[in-house]
Amino acid sequence: MVPSTSSPDAGSARDAPDVERLLAAAGRLAGALPAARPTLAIVRGWSRGDRERAQQLRVRLAEQGVRSTELSPVPEAGERGGPDRGIRRPAVELLVYAGGSHPEQAMRAAALWQLPLLVERPEGWSGGEPNAFGAHRSPVIGIHLSGGDFGVAVRETVLVSLQPHPGNARLILDNEKITAPGDQPLRITLTDQGLLEARGDSFGRRHIRRLRFERAWGAYRLDVDGAPTRDVRAPLRIEAMPGRLHLLHP
Repeated sequence: MVPSTSSPDAGSARDAPDVERLLAAAGRLAGALPAARPTLAIVRGWSRGDRERAQQLRVRLAEQGVRSTELSPVPEAGERGGPDRGIRRPAVELLVYAGGSHPEQAMRAAALWQLPLLVERPEGWSGGEPNAFGAHRSPVIGIHLSGGDFGVAVRETVLVSLQPHPGNARLILDNEKITAPGDQPLRITLTDQGLLEARGDSFGRRHIRRLRFERAWGAYRLDVDGAPTRDVRAPLRIEAMPGRLHLLHP
């Protein structure tokens, strides 16, 4: 992901009311950030609508004297994190999601870089006043892969065997060692309390803080938030990371 160098088009059309709330909250937050001249990052997807909306946001922020850059696209599931690998953390103080059909991508970016994310309220939340916003922290699923790679999931991760007869998988659920049929998907989600919920036909449903997946051989597919991401080999470690995702809502 590389900051966009294109200048916004000052002739863009005015935004919809929901964007007005987003802009009001972004301007208020920019004034409260500790940096003398903070930079906000507009994160977006690839579609034409995503690009146009991001451009409009930049124009309106510039009218308020707020600096912004554009990041495109937001990290896909499974892109690597860490101090020396994958996409580098951008030199910004706040992420602003430009909207689209996949907010999980922006949330993964925020959790990966440990930056606050301003995003429209989830479905079912009532809208706020123009100068008000809400905030909360959410857990994520941290995924530590072999070789030092690190990724996050904001909803779920699933391990699916790519071998026709993989034998048994070895798992450590917190401190409990168990075996499970390797040909059955291992699904891991988050509970309301910020714990991992591991589900498997052989051991049912367990609430745990961490899981280690061990196999002597064989490749598995790692799905993150419903999307296949990469082939992986054991060992790998998955843990609950409470409060890692900092969300702000207009």
